Amino acid sequence: MLTHDTLVMQQVTGFMSNDFDILDEHGSAIGRITTTGGAGQRFVLGNRSFDVCEVDGTVLVHVEDPMDFGFDTYAVQDATGAPIATIRKRFSFLRRRVDIEVHAGPTFELTGNAFGFEFTMSVGGQEVVQVARHWAGIGRGLLGHSRYVAVLNPNMPPRERLAVIGGLIALDLMRVKDSRSSN
Repeated sequence: MLTHDTLVMQQVTGFMSNDFDILDEHGSAIGRITTTGGAGQRFVLGNRSFDVCEVDGTVLVHVEDPMDFGFDTYAVQDATGAPIATIRKRFSFLRRRVDIEVHAGPTFELTGNAFGFEFTMSVGGQEVVQVARHWAGIGRGLLGHSRYVAVLNPNMPPRERLAVIGGLIALDLMRVKDSRSSN
């Protein structure tokens, strides 16, 4: 999955889990995002942790949504539990902002509508990721399933790619939380 520059994130479940298939630009499966943790915990607290796996089930990255008060913070770790990145939702004057801080690496700046999945990520003013929502089909749309495409800079190192994937999961969780709190 880390050698692909186009990642299609296709949501496959929605009520008690938030699982996604990860496809390449041709529609072939290259990975999967699965909800982890017990069903009881998810029912009470919502979807709180996820594994990103290769097609063969090898875990590449784990995303954790720790219980916090105030601004959402997410931890992205590699398969051994070592930190890769921290994703934080912040509020600045009249808008929401999300930072993806890679440990011992760059901070990704998001521009555009991050919660509507029409945005870019930049590092030091250079665009490195483009993300756009795509129509998932009428059946999936009626079930509230998301589909979006991320196009990554071909020169992006694997650690930063994992941070971006973790950031996309966190953004989807933030979007879901925002829609639940506005209802």
